[in-house]
Amino acid sequence: MRLITLWMAFLLLFSIAIAEETPVTLYEAPLQVTLTFTGDCTLGNTPLLRGRPAGFENHVEENGIEYPFANVAELFAQDDLTIINLEGTFHDSEEGVSKGKTYTFRSPTAYAQMLPQASVEVCYLGNNHVYDYGEPGYLSTTKALEENGIRWFGSTEFGNETFIYEKGNAKIGFVSIYISHWWQDGMGNEMKETVRRLKEEEGCQVVIACIHGGVEYDKRHDKNQEKMADAFIRYGADLVVGNHPHVIQGLRVESGRTTLWSLGNFVFGGNKEVKSIRTYIARFTLSFDENGTYLGHQLNIIPAHMSGNKEKNNYQPILIQDEKEAGKILEAIQYDVKKLKLKPWQPGIGALQEFVPAPAPQTLAK
Repeated sequence: MRLITLWMAFLLLFSIAIAEETPVTLYEAPLQVTLTFTGDCTLGNTPLLRGRPAGFENHVEENGIEYPFANVAELFAQDDLTIINLEGTFHDSEEGVSKGKTYTFRSPTAYAQMLPQASVEVCYLGNNHVYDYGEPGYLSTTKALEENGIRWFGSTEFGNETFIYEKGNAKIGFVSIYISHWWQDGMGNEMKETVRRLKEEEGCQVVIACIHGGVEYDKRHDKNQEKMADAFIRYGADLVVGNHPHVIQGLRVESGRTTLWSLGNFVFGGNKEVKSIRTYIARFTLSFDENGTYLGHQLNIIPAHMSGNKEKNNYQPILIQDEKEAGKILEAIQYDVKKLKLKPWQPGIGALQEFVPAPAPQTLAK
């Protein structure tokens, strides 16, 4: 009897080990929407770097408008939408420049052309650099985006714009906001009403909130990020994607909803030095049935570096093909994850995580 018991225990452990080694595969559904998110994108530089060899603009002028996204354009072309956090302005003059800010980011309006060339379709502007050149810079930026066919959204001092994407019977709404703007009187209620409107009046089955907050270069998210994400989820958001800390932070999966705290930097013209080269591309596959009922989502973590040069920023992200380095990036994410063991990286795929079923229908916060 003892031998039989030991043998059964061995078989159980062996079956568990085999199960752990089984690669995660993509969930199948009648209708799927693939969304790609990146870390902070500053597609210009500060006045101090303007005209200098180490600056972002100089790299673009020497190598062409397609240069910054050259290594990822093919990947971006494979999804339904690529969404970036545009942290800076497209503006052709110094008009409206903020005198009190340490860093102001600006690039020529012609640089907006690099987005459609790289299959970037959407930008969100709810961040702390959309105001670098005041209202003139904001209006110039939104005009440049629209002239190049780029959709945008974000709650700013100049308005609260949302974006809705439709594919078949699926309808997905997007909101974004910077944390300092979030704490202003009445903004919580405005965001609550915005999510409610997207779901109840516009008929969005899924709402995605892009939040901009946290402590810069802190490898763990803070309570303020949690408060903002929790509020959006309470209001009815299904996914939360965070930026601003400039380094990778973790994620959480709770009650059918995923929150990414920080994706780090991506195409980042703000600094000539590389403070933290590691980043990742977050690719969500949202699944729906034939009627457009939301079934759930699946995250693929695609490791990357924000620069092909580890010592000096060359402003051109690269995808990681090395298993050891991919593992290091997953470790950086796992460092800020409490209740979940991330699935490993698979060559040619990424670190595809388990399918997360849709949450039960909720009564939206009043």
